[in-house]
Amino acid sequence: MTAGQGQSQLRSAVLARAWRRIPDVEVLSAGDGGPLTRTVKKIVDPLVIRTAARPRLGRPLLDPAAAAEVTELLLADAERLRAAADWFTHLKRQRRALRITAGNVQDVCFPLAYELATGFGMPDASAPERAAAALREWHGEGGAAGVDQLSRYLANPERTAGLTAELRRRWVTAPNASPTAFGSLLAAVANGFTDETWQALADSPAGHAFGLALRQPGGTAALDRAVREVSGLPAPDLGLQRGELTAVPPLSQRDEAGTGLLERSIERRVRATLRRLPADEQRPVADLVDEELRRTAAGFGLELPVLATCFVLGVVLAPALRPLDGPAPGDLPEFAQRLNAQVAREGYVLYARRALAGSTPLTAQPDAEILRELREFAKRFLARLWARLHGFDVSGEIPDDFRHLLTGVVRSTSLDLRTKVRRALVAGLPRWEAAS
Repeated sequence: MTAGQGQSQLRSAVLARAWRRIPDVEVLSAGDGGPLTRTVKKIVDPLVIRTAARPRLGRPLLDPAAAAEVTELLLADAERLRAAADWFTHLKRQRRALRITAGNVQDVCFPLAYELATGFGMPDASAPERAAAALREWHGEGGAAGVDQLSRYLANPERTAGLTAELRRRWVTAPNASPTAFGSLLAAVANGFTDETWQALADSPAGHAFGLALRQPGGTAALDRAVREVSGLPAPDLGLQRGELTAVPPLSQRDEAGTGLLERSIERRVRATLRRLPADEQRPVADLVDEELRRTAAGFGLELPVLATCFVLGVVLAPALRPLDGPAPGDLPEFAQRLNAQVAREGYVLYARRALAGSTPLTAQPDAEILRELREFAKRFLARLWARLHGFDVSGEIPDDFRHLLTGVVRSTSLDLRTKVRRALVAGLPRWEAAS
């Protein structure tokens, strides 16, 4: 088809024409000036156009209306794409400096560059440190400077006894607020996520209220009611805590009794802070521990109210993230459907549903571990979301767009699982060939 008026157009041509109108994105561009294939796969489709939620915009041939919408979406995100191109340069440079070789540089750094562009805009003087911290967090590498000092600081029994007593005092004196009034606000955001509805929720104490309620009898029931009110689904085990009430987190990592997200030790949280903070922003370990005691006492362990509210929104949306079940039911909230579609239509998930679940003749036996991880997608999403929000809380910054933040966290969670699925499929090839 040609690109004449009223005729369908090749999607690749539409993307290329729009992309050439965006300046300063050469590192994300092919030789002909259009976007690289990986740019389309890792940034444009999942994060800008969101083809999982708008499948008609992902077809090889686009009608005039769809072509116009694709062009509009791409050009509307031009500033962020320019920032992402700059962030990619910093990420590539820091990746070399940190001697990271795991993963394809574009597969890892393209979505991460877009995430940094969303959170911080154009890179500034702090970009090298931010890029290095983001890579360390992504790859789980590197003990940042200050970890040894932290270990020595917490090795003093008298000091740790005093810090534990101070944490317990702050924990029990945190002001409580009833979470019951916020269900309709959560539902309104989940069903549209307009700027107006989000601002109303962000300005409310919903996040801290739900987080603090989990420390009281009946708190988990209140959260479960909110999940049902928003999504109509029961709340699965989301990995927030071990029991009915959130336990006071221990000071030392060795005293952690489980994997509850909200019961992580102060030491683990400060270690994460030390990995994230640029070297010139790292404060004395004693100050970081005291700040974390204060932060931990707040609802969901996040001091800035808007970040805690974003997390409770993630909690009520998370049960809808069920990639192995396919597309979400039509009566789920709009934003939840979009997030689930983003993962459920991934090629590796479709293949996992067939091959790893044992529903094809090629499969000698299902891969129970991979199936478990896919079934626990919601739990993994929340763990990564909390880590991102904790990082913002430590820096005192707020993301520019919480929609993009939630979408980006779903994407990065999916990328982690994609790698594991690929390894499982490769490892299982000899067994499947023998069974065929």
